[in-house]
Amino acid sequence: MSKLELIRDFYEYNEWANRHLLKVAAGLGDDNVVYSPGASVTGVVSTMAHVAAAQINWLERWRGGVNRISTVELASAMWPLDDVRAAFDRSHAGLREYIVSLTDADVDRPLAYKDSRGTANERPLWQLMTHVANHGTYHRAEAAAALTALGHSPGDLDFVFWVIARDAKRS
Repeated sequence: MSKLELIRDFYEYNEWANRHLLKVAAGLGDDNVVYSPGASVTGVVSTMAHVAAAQINWLERWRGGVNRISTVELASAMWPLDDVRAAFDRSHAGLREYIVSLTDADVDRPLAYKDSRGTANERPLWQLMTHVANHGTYHRAEAAAALTALGHSPGDLDFVFWVIARDAKRS
């Protein structure tokens, strides 16, 4: 399996897991989706807004080297949950379009970009793309813990469970 094939799998899984958590969160009232026991962001909606904003900003960096607005500012404008869902819809569509356009050589090339603080960096694209998928996993775990504490566990979100379900659909 090439790096590009692995990245494509990570991003299919990433979209599935994001959509699954949003579906579970939609079953809660607005008062409950702000519950955040010990999470690094302030609640389920804001945690998922942070993930969506990060995906949007990294895609902008990959396409043009810089994002227009900080991840914190972008995420803070996403409320209620429907806004977060719409941001994910745009983000997932953009990521799918971008990933389809890539070649194996593209993922190995160094990419120069500036982070939200304006700091210049350069890393191979595959490392940046792996970072974004992993970042989403980290924050989805926080949102899943909050949902579980509220009695609405999202169930198994592990990559391997997605792979098993995907492969079962193919056969």
